[in-house]
Amino acid sequence: MSFYKAGSLDSHGAQILRKEIITNSVVTTVMDSVVLASGFMALGTTGTAVFGHVNAILKSNGSPMTTSGATGAEIGSYVGTFTATSTNSTVAKVTARIDLSQMTLYSAETDATIGTTTGSNLSGYRMDLDDEDTLDESTATTSTAQYATWGLDPLNSARAIVSILESSVFNS
Repeated sequence: MSFYKAGSLDSHGAQILRKEIITNSVVTTVMDSVVLASGFMALGTTGTAVFGHVNAILKSNGSPMTTSGATGAEIGSYVGTFTATSTNSTVAKVTARIDLSQMTLYSAETDATIGTTTGSNLSGYRMDLDDEDTLDESTATTSTAQYATWGLDPLNSARAIVSILESSVFNS
């Protein structure tokens, strides 16, 4: 898991949760950054406003996932990553429970050594995604980007503490 929850800017710590059906043929891991595409959850990419972060992967009836989704996977094979079938959006309808809150703080991995680009290790800068589970360290800026940075993770100085800045729900 390249993002993990690190706290909240809200003293109550409340998440804003929403369930969305996972796009066909996508491999999703808990804590992935995601977007909505054509009405379904898809993996986050640079340049697209963030919908949220996967909090859990659930069966269509809301019960916990028990398999990895891979062909022939046994019950009990689910360990936080799920492979959706090519017909997930219409048949299985496996969903992701997604935290939409801009107040949730995440510890994030970067694609290069943090601090290489001026500001990537400092509070008040911003960074974009490299892919659904990694930030692009070279995009550190004081202008617009997908995530606001809050400095280094005090538990792991190779990671940044971030929150969603460009939200497809609250400010696009």
